[in-house]
Amino acid sequence: MKTCTKILTTFTALLMTISSTGLALDLTQYQSYLSPKNSSKAANNKKAALIAPPAQQYIPYQSQSADAYYVHGEPGQFVPLEGQKRRDGERLLLPGETRVPSELRPLLTERLTPRQGLATIGGTGAALVPSPGVLEPNKTAVGVHLQMFDLLNNSDVKYTDQDYFDTTISAAWGADDGLEVGFDKTLDNQDRFDIDEPLYLNFKYQVPGNVTLGGSFSCDSSYHSLWVAAGVPVAWVGVGGNFGPSDYKFSWSNDPDKYHGPLKRAKFGGYNFDTNKATGYADPFFFFLGGIVSLNDYLKFVYDFNGDRFSLGFRFTYQNLININASYISEGDYDNLAGAISHKEYKGFVLGASVLF
Repeated sequence: MKTCTKILTTFTALLMTISSTGLALDLTQYQSYLSPKNSSKAANNKKAALIAPPAQQYIPYQSQSADAYYVHGEPGQFVPLEGQKRRDGERLLLPGETRVPSELRPLLTERLTPRQGLATIGGTGAALVPSPGVLEPNKTAVGVHLQMFDLLNNSDVKYTDQDYFDTTISAAWGADDGLEVGFDKTLDNQDRFDIDEPLYLNFKYQVPGNVTLGGSFSCDSSYHSLWVAAGVPVAWVGVGGNFGPSDYKFSWSNDPDKYHGPLKRAKFGGYNFDTNKATGYADPFFFFLGGIVSLNDYLKFVYDFNGDRFSLGFRFTYQNLININASYISEGDYDNLAGAISHKEYKGFVLGASVLF
């Protein structure tokens, strides 16, 4: 008995000595394994950690400097961001890293209302043809263009007593979204011959499908024109037709039964004159093309073809409000008619300007 007492006393003293020296084991971190409930929860957490996908880092979509966005439900349709409200889920924005080069921005952002300035034939466009673009609603443009010509007598002899030129006054107004209306009137500084220079009323209307319908209606008995065009500011094409007066009949007589009045001209297409029958008419159908290419912030290259004549020139633009034009225009069918029929033979250059407000 004394021996057992000594053994217990010695063992107790040994434990106290180990505890006082800090060599005891700390089992608190293993307490969760001592409870059956906690042990099962720890195992489930470990299993979930093994099958869970790695967390992905969220990167905000950078679109503050984008040029355009895609429209849901209209594949390939671009709309400029400027002035547009951005609502989540309504559109997919192009990030700033995919900014459109400045040379190509007109293809995306200026197709509908490009602010191109007025053409010589009235309406916004190039020099000789209108474009598919229209003025913005409630915007107005007015323009003046000058074109020199030689005045010919009945024997094809030029008058040299003064310089002769046409002055074309035009205006256009953005009447509604996608609708432009306007007029143009040409005045000349000669009074020797009765030359038909009617007042024209013009319109352009953009229909769904990136197509524009347009027309020019004469306020007298001259030709009317209707056309359809499509494209972008740097290149567009159109087709149309002329209709109105009957065939022109040339006669030296002043007898009203034989004289059918002055030559009737059409804005687009060429002219067909049969010298054997002394009759002529404007092309019933025509094709035209045009384009305006920005060279820098102030200068644009302008080209077009109206079905008879082509033009090449430049347009100086100041803040898309003031446009000054200078173009070379080739000869056409009307310039090659005899002086007794046409009386006008246009020279090669046109100067003009238009203002938007």
